[in-house]
Amino acid sequence: MGIPAMDASHPAESGLSLCQLATALDDGHLSSEAIVAGCLDRIRDAGPALHAFVALAEDAPRLARDSDARRRSGRARGPLDGIPLAVKDLLDVAGLPTRGGSNARPTAPAPASSWPVKRLEDAGMIVLGKTATVELGCGGWGTQSATPIPWNPWNADEHCVPGGSSSGSAVAVAAGLAPFALGTDTGGSVRIPASFCGVVGFKPSPGLVPLEGVIPYSPTHDTIGLLGRSAEDVRMVFLALRHHGAEAGVMVRETMGAVRIGALDDDDLDTVSPEVKTLYRAALTRLADAGHRVSRFHSPERFAAYSALAGELALGEAYTIHGAAIEAAPELFGPVVRGRILGGRSTRPHEAMMEERRRHQHHFNAARYGFDVIALPTCPDGAIPVSQVDEERVATIFTRFANYLDLPALSIPLGFTARGMPVGLQLAARRGDDSMLLAAGSTVERCLGIPVSARS
Repeated sequence: MGIPAMDASHPAESGLSLCQLATALDDGHLSSEAIVAGCLDRIRDAGPALHAFVALAEDAPRLARDSDARRRSGRARGPLDGIPLAVKDLLDVAGLPTRGGSNARPTAPAPASSWPVKRLEDAGMIVLGKTATVELGCGGWGTQSATPIPWNPWNADEHCVPGGSSSGSAVAVAAGLAPFALGTDTGGSVRIPASFCGVVGFKPSPGLVPLEGVIPYSPTHDTIGLLGRSAEDVRMVFLALRHHGAEAGVMVRETMGAVRIGALDDDDLDTVSPEVKTLYRAALTRLADAGHRVSRFHSPERFAAYSALAGELALGEAYTIHGAAIEAAPELFGPVVRGRILGGRSTRPHEAMMEERRRHQHHFNAARYGFDVIALPTCPDGAIPVSQVDEERVATIFTRFANYLDLPALSIPLGFTARGMPVGLQLAARRGDDSMLLAAGSTVERCLGIPVSARS
């Protein structure tokens, strides 16, 4: 059974980007009440088939009216005031349960919002509801959950993977159900679904956004994640998470001059499909022709090696956190996620893995000297049908390295496969260079001709 037919150029139909909504609200051309009502209408019309949301916030219309009243009286909290937000169901939202895609989690509503959600609520953003997640955030395809698998909106006829673990958040943004969404990223959990669903996904440097009120999986690797339609959208929300009050209200269209880009050669791309490789090479050529400095980046290790090391460390930490609960009531957990996490019992000693990680970080940082960003495919291919998923394969070969090496990373839309499924280009920068990375991402978007207005 397919989903309702959507616009051929983009599934979000006439939805506006976050930055466009902020401008329209500021100019008085739109009300928050109308924006929220439009989102809720789309959720009611297409949402049941897409399975993006697992719970809706009943107070969203009232909060929208409150936001409009603040604007009329000149008391708007900033450009985000009145803009709707979807939240991955690993983050607490006051009044809604946090199930984490698992039957083992409590059904009682959370008494308070998690730190990231509260920060954006304070900036005036309005939570529409909770979005589907892979169970406990463990999985890159988006297929392992106690709730139905979200439907990638780029294929109305065949159920294709949304990417995980922030599956519902990416689908919500791609389908125009919400202009922006929060996720989490432990090994690619916002960048993989961003790539598969044709949106932008950002994993900040670790430690910049507190994770209080977020279900943990691997504390060494866990970060908050942001999903929007452009790097500019992501940057505005990231500023609100980093700053408070007047500083959070700055809306700047920031780009860079010539970006120094590290590119991979064919030896690093042997797992990449011919279509994605062609798109990647064409993008680098276009960037070089535009005056950006593109040259070969020599990674000290294969990206598959970083992925394997990151996976081992993450599973060891996940077992420490969730192992006892799984062993006490294994029937409450899905068999794939249960098996993965219990596999964390046999990992090497934690300190040995951390020491090895520090060595890899040192070597990688030395190798990337002279580059602003490293550019690589986000995923080896576009989204595949759910029926073709092999859970023994991982979709994280080009994403886990950023978590393992503590790098900020951004996935932006790159193009489409012959089947019409989106693929992403990933940019990674040095730890702490998040603002530069987002500026570089905006520059690359414009250079590649990727729409940053309404993709409709």
